[in-house]
Amino acid sequence: MNLSSAILSTLVYHDIFGYPLDLSETANLLIKKKAGEESIARGLGSLRVIGKVGANNGYFFLKDRQKIVRIRKLRAKYSQQKLERAAFFAGLLKVIPSVKLVAVSGALSMRNSSKGDDIDLVIVTSKNLLWTTRFLANLLLLPFKRDPAGQKISDRACLNMFLDESALSIRDRNVYTAHEICQMKLLWDRGGTYKKFIDANKWVKKYLPNWQPEKVTSSKSQVPSHKSFQFITNNLALITERVLRSLQLSYMKSKITTERIGKTQLFFHPKNTQDWIISEYKKRLKKLGI
Repeated sequence: MNLSSAILSTLVYHDIFGYPLDLSETANLLIKKKAGEESIARGLGSLRVIGKVGANNGYFFLKDRQKIVRIRKLRAKYSQQKLERAAFFAGLLKVIPSVKLVAVSGALSMRNSSKGDDIDLVIVTSKNLLWTTRFLANLLLLPFKRDPAGQKISDRACLNMFLDESALSIRDRNVYTAHEICQMKLLWDRGGTYKKFIDANKWVKKYLPNWQPEKVTSSKSQVPSHKSFQFITNNLALITERVLRSLQLSYMKSKITTERIGKTQLFFHPKNTQDWIISEYKKRLKKLGI
């Protein structure tokens, strides 16, 4: 893929979300092409000359799509309030010792939330404590969670992804999941969990070779030092985990639609957007002859 095609592909992908990019974002999220910012700036300039790309207020977008600049600015205002609320949720979750990481995903991670959007949270748990952590997290955030019936959604917490720290690699490897991983906004982590997550998903470089993770400071994990205490608590935890897993699976059995339930990874998505986004992306690329 040449540089012009890579730039257009990048703008096409984000145009699906009504999201224009500035120069540094275009460089950081350039699809399937490694290139420096100066080269990308020249490429954008050339594409503007031939009328394939427009620019306004420092943002770049596809031809005749200037209106998404205003949309992005409006959504940034909504997103700021939601990020503050997300930080509040993450602060509450800190009291659960088995929560190793809390992050924001989806539109909010890019400050691109609409007014009525909920707040998607990603949670990484201690090994073998995924279901216990999920139970405690849902209990703790119960007053703030989105309504499953769809009556209360705006600014509500949506616990849509849980990962056991022993299984951080994401199985679905495509342009959509690569963006979701790279755009994820960390709220806090313990013991370098974010770095471990990124290291487990180095495959994203196949799709976004220029992308660099943000530098973060992790909290230290609190580990009991007495071995006999650890032995007792570990065994009690295993028993509790089995019981809570059984109870939650029993409750969820009749409600599962697009959710993916595994032993070490849980994905809860009200709508399966991944397939639609990839299909739409390919359709738009074909239209441009890419």
